[in-house]
Amino acid sequence: MRRQRRRSGRWEIERERFRIADRFPSAGLGDATPLGDVLSRVMKKAGLSEQHWAAVLEESWADIAGAGVAGHTRPGPLREKTLVIYVDSSVWLNELRRMGQRMLLNNLQKQFGPSRIKDVKLELDPG
Repeated sequence: MRRQRRRSGRWEIERERFRIADRFPSAGLGDATPLGDVLSRVMKKAGLSEQHWAAVLEESWADIAGAGVAGHTRPGPLREKTLVIYVDSSVWLNELRRMGQRMLLNNLQKQFGPSRIKDVKLELDPG
């Protein structure tokens, strides 16, 4: 019996991009949501979704949260489309709950889409 070699996730993603591009040749940049949904499914099949998600979120956190807020926060796990955000002090936690939680959610939804993140939950950093 022949063993099938597992294909790399990057190859799967590229193949899916070409398949979608063939079906929708006139798709513009505004039509990126269906492509994002398909790529997330391909990445999940390839076992890349959680690692990729964490890496992209960590890399873009300063842009999403703003430099001042990013110095006191860090992104945590995504649980049932709610992103946990760890805050380093109770002063910042209260301030963000009062004034910044909606801003963080809006910025995250702009970056990753409202279907990926429905809400954010602020918690004190355990570590």
